[in-house]
Amino acid sequence: MKTKQIGSILVHQVVEFENLALAASSIFMDCQPEMLARGREWLDPRFIARDSDDIYLGFHSFVIQSGGRNILVDTCHGNDKRRDGNFAYYNELHTDYLGNLARHGLKPEDIDIVLCTHLHFDHVGWNTKLENGRWVPTFPNARYLMSKVDFDHFGRVAPDSHEAMHLPSYHDSVLPVVEAGQVDFVAMDRTGDHDLGPNLWLEAAPGHTLGSIVLHARNEAGGALFSGDVWHHPLQFAEPSLSIFVEQDVAMGAATRRRLIEGCADTNTLLMAAHFPSPTAGRVVSHGDGFRFQFADD
Repeated sequence: MKTKQIGSILVHQVVEFENLALAASSIFMDCQPEMLARGREWLDPRFIARDSDDIYLGFHSFVIQSGGRNILVDTCHGNDKRRDGNFAYYNELHTDYLGNLARHGLKPEDIDIVLCTHLHFDHVGWNTKLENGRWVPTFPNARYLMSKVDFDHFGRVAPDSHEAMHLPSYHDSVLPVVEAGQVDFVAMDRTGDHDLGPNLWLEAAPGHTLGSIVLHARNEAGGALFSGDVWHHPLQFAEPSLSIFVEQDVAMGAATRRRLIEGCADTNTLLMAAHFPSPTAGRVVSHGDGFRFQFADD
């Protein structure tokens, strides 16, 4: 997708990069060959390889224009960020992310709200940019919304923890906007405290991280769900047992997925997930005793 219109609400996709191939077995726990075989019956090669167990992921943000506000949902990896280990694919990236934002007629100064659905490295990177050797907020006029649960959790992660991969981004992409005084923390039991404008509201969606949140949009023309990492790949709609290795609470994550699937299924709600490659947006549809994801036409 590039832009979707839901009545008076405009949604733009801002791509960082797409089509990252990763072995499904390296991402999902208990991923079996027969699951991929079933997936190939309804997902084309843009999403799942024909001759290997690779699946394809995208990395993008969404900008919601509603009620005179510009709301940016998640900020991908960022440029110039030093990363190593298993995540060297995005070490010191130099993408045209801000150029892609500009192609929708928007400058960083135009963003009013930045929503971080959770505080993993690939959702907070463009919170900051490198300027004269310092990490400064990329969006100088924005209020940044982020979960207090996630903020506290990653502030306690030890360097030898399996979650240590998120420590560099916590220090170069989260703390600088907190120190700049631009952050409003979201309490999981008080998501309604944050006024995003008419027809927009937050909901707690714990599991992937215990502080994960999602954003709903709805008006007389339809709705949308900005789901962060509740799902990583459309295969998970047909194979609901698939959970990503880094899920903080596997059972809670599965329960959240089921709840949101059931709420979206067979409705006019467009699901906007953080890692589905183009065309990205689509709807949850019933299929037999389960569900599938049906991409919307661009």
